[in-house]
Amino acid sequence: MSAGAVAGVVEHCVMYPVDLIKTRMMVMNAPLEARYSGVVHAMRSISAREGLRTLWRGMNVVMVMAGPAHAAYFAAYEGAKSATAPLFGRHNWKGHLVAGAGASLVHDFIMTPVDAVKQRMQKYQSTHKSPTQCVRNMIAHEGIRAFYRSYGTQICMNVPQQCVHFMVYERLRQYMNPDNSYRPHIHLMNGALAGGAAAFITTPLDVVKTLLNTQPTQVEGASRPVIRGMRNGFLTIYREAGWRGYYRGAMPRTLTIMPSTGLCWMVYEGAKFVLSSRN
Repeated sequence: MSAGAVAGVVEHCVMYPVDLIKTRMMVMNAPLEARYSGVVHAMRSISAREGLRTLWRGMNVVMVMAGPAHAAYFAAYEGAKSATAPLFGRHNWKGHLVAGAGASLVHDFIMTPVDAVKQRMQKYQSTHKSPTQCVRNMIAHEGIRAFYRSYGTQICMNVPQQCVHFMVYERLRQYMNPDNSYRPHIHLMNGALAGGAAAFITTPLDVVKTLLNTQPTQVEGASRPVIRGMRNGFLTIYREAGWRGYYRGAMPRTLTIMPSTGLCWMVYEGAKFVLSSRN
């Protein structure tokens, strides 16, 4: 669990600015000054208009919760993989699929409220000065359920994403590192390829999740009702942006997740190696 906690904090903190850009690019009906042609343009525009520190806005809440969430994530994965080994075999894709799904369910239960706060902090001209203020406003005006408004979409997105992620990673590990020794560059590359494939496939679900988390509310003066549920999210995106709207932000999402998962696996495998060497 310690290895997973370290890996989670490193992963989220290093790639946080690109994650903020991804959220901005996925937000529907953003003002003209918050519409970006790409990652580089977004980074330059945000730095010039709002200051360089804006790229890390909301990161403190992620730093606090990423460790416990990833510790539980990897513990659930390793536990489920061991539990399914007698049924499917140690290196069977079915066992990796089940273990990936279980890890995702545990992780998302912890991180869905964090994402709700984080993405509201990441929005252009966010009125929230701190994560604490954001949490208080959400509870006061929208209730506790607001923290899990996107949970259904999060599960529908992350369960298939993590299934693909772990299946690809484990298959690549069998071919490129069959003796399962610690090779940082191999873990980095395998994690990046597995994460990138999973990220691109599930981008439409992330766009819907972002819409549910960042939509204007009646409290903020919006004239339209709050969008609820994954189905309404999909319909809203198609109505306003067409099919292309489902892959809005696909490039920064993939650019965020590829190095994040590569770094996460490299740190996780390294931490496991160090801890096992001491025992």
